[in-house]
Amino acid sequence: MKGPMNNTVTSEEVNYLVFRYLQESGYVHSAFAFGYESHIVKSNIDGSQIPPGALLSFLQRGLSYVAIESTLSVRIELN
Repeated sequence: MKGPMNNTVTSEEVNYLVFRYLQESGYVHSAFAFGYESHIVKSNIDGSQIPPGALLSFLQRGLSYVAIESTLSVRIELN
């Protein structure tokens, strides 16, 4: 998530996205417990740079990419 051309995500980044999702969805206790266990407070991630709904957006883009990739592979096989 460090830049538009980086296609890898660290476990720390995934943990932060899950933590934020829990907070944004109103799961305050779960967010607190998850944040504590995953050491989110020790993270170097600047939360102000992460837009609301980032986890869902990230997942939706990933699913779109998989669908596009699948469509392209079918078209290549047909040719």
